[in-house]
Amino acid sequence: MGPQLAALAQQNAKVKLRRIDIGRWESPVAAQFGIRRLPTIWLYEDGALASKDPAAIEQRLSALK
Repeated sequence: MGPQLAALAQQNAKVKLRRIDIGRWESPVAAQFGIRRLPTIWLYEDGALASKDPAAIEQRLSALK
């Protein structure tokens, strides 16, 4: 899903893709956000968490294409 998200972010100004490498970053990001597995993909809309469900995220992003 990563390459598709990157392509969508390049094609659509409404989409912002942010990646955090928690394996290299010396900050407790995983614990802070409750990340339990990799990859973790979350959808935020207007600064608020909208979904953590990959299927729902894919469906919402497909509508932007």
